Parts: sequence; structure tokens; C-alpha cells
Amino acid sequence: MSELGRSSVDTNLAQLFMRAFYWADEGLQNALKQQGWPAITRAQSLVFVNIGEGVTRPSEIAARVGVTRQAIHQTINEMVELGYLTLQPDPSDRRAKVVVYTEKGESVGGTAVSALREIETSLSSRIGSDRVSALREALAQEWGDPFQPA
Repeated sequence: MSELGRSSVDTNLAQLFMRAFYWADEGLQNALKQQGWPAITRAQSLVFVNIGEGVTRPSEIAARVGVTRQAIHQTINEMVELGYLTLQPDPSDRRAKVVVYTEKGESVGGTAVSALREIETSLSSRIGSDRVSALREALAQEWGDPFQPA
């Protein structure tokens, strides 16, 4: 059976998480485009999400996303050029920089938050609000440290 034809029972959770992430990101892209914003890359989406969660040091964003510092700096520099972000000295460590939304970045971020709410509402209408609530509850649990093989 092809990869796309496999049932969810045969697919591991990591693949299902990624499939769900891609679905949500595609919906986000569609919503931003509909609101007149230019397309942002998936990497830029991940930077927006991390900043929205309060992670502002490029090195921390890189670690969370699982890419090199150079790769995240390239993405951040693209976003600076697009007018979404600025780099400012870290108030707790003058040697480091933090990324901060510009006014334009705040606006895109606000549009994205609204779009993500709409995406969740759409998902609730498709699979049921009880399932979405259960999914939200399961994902919000503290899972502890990542798995380490014995």
C-alpha cells in the first residue's frame, strides 16, 4: 500500500503530527493570502510561532525547530528584509540578539492568530468538537523529557 494510502493505524504518531502540522500550515497560508499578505515560508511560520510563544533568541529558535543557527539566521534575515522582524540587543546578555516583531510583523501575527482560531473551528466542524477538545487536552499535557533509548 502506498504511503498516502496507509491507514492511520499503520502510521506512527510523529507522521500524524507532521501531517496535521502541514494541514494547519497550509490553512494558515491560505488565510494570510486571502487577507492580502504575501506568502510566508514554512520556516518563517515556525519563527512566527516561536516568537509568539516568547522564544526570541535565534539560537533557541534554531534548537526548537531543529535546524542550524545559520539556517535560522538566514530565515530571520529574510523576515527582517520583509519588514516583519527586527534584531535588538538582548537585555539580559548584550552579546546576544533577540528578534522582535515590527508593527507589520505584529499585524501578520494577529492575522495568523485569528486564522488559527478559524482553522480550529473548521476542524471542530469536520471531526467534532469533542475530538478537538480531547486532542487539545492530550497535547497540552506535560510529557516530560523526550524519549531516550535504553
